[in-house]
Amino acid sequence: MTAFILCNLLLAILELSKNPYLPWLTGDAALGVGLTVMALSLLLGYLKKLPTQVWHDGFITATLLVWYASWKPLFEADAPMFIFYPLYFSLITAVVTLSLINKSAYFDQESIQHLRYMNKLTRFDFSVNIVFVLVSLLITRHYALYPMAVTFYVMRHTIVICLEKIDGR
Repeated sequence: MTAFILCNLLLAILELSKNPYLPWLTGDAALGVGLTVMALSLLLGYLKKLPTQVWHDGFITATLLVWYASWKPLFEADAPMFIFYPLYFSLITAVVTLSLINKSAYFDQESIQHLRYMNKLTRFDFSVNIVFVLVSLLITRHYALYPMAVTFYVMRHTIVICLEKIDGR
């Protein structure tokens, strides 16, 4: 999820520097682009036209754009969540990518069995996670809901990609 990490870091830098281009990210065009990329990522992922890693990255990066475009106008101009959430997203995604996904080839059989078990749990079902992310974008009164949904999404993405790498070796 390289694009997601980079977009989060870029958003945090733009927010910290109070960049004059930030209002473009809160306009209707940015919201439309985010919704379009989100829908295309889901559709192409469902139809198996894109690799899992690519459509996961496209979807969650698009939700970041939708989140910023729809939430930023509702909060104060200097709300710290628009700096700290992107930094948190970058950190957690980078950590799981470096520590788990890139090391999945070295997992022992017991770890692989645990991953497969977690993969089968319904609360870790990927479609539920996607719905959770989408619903969290709509509920602006609970500002911690979107970061929780993204965290679950990143963890579920990690399980799926690790198993794909293990099964592909």
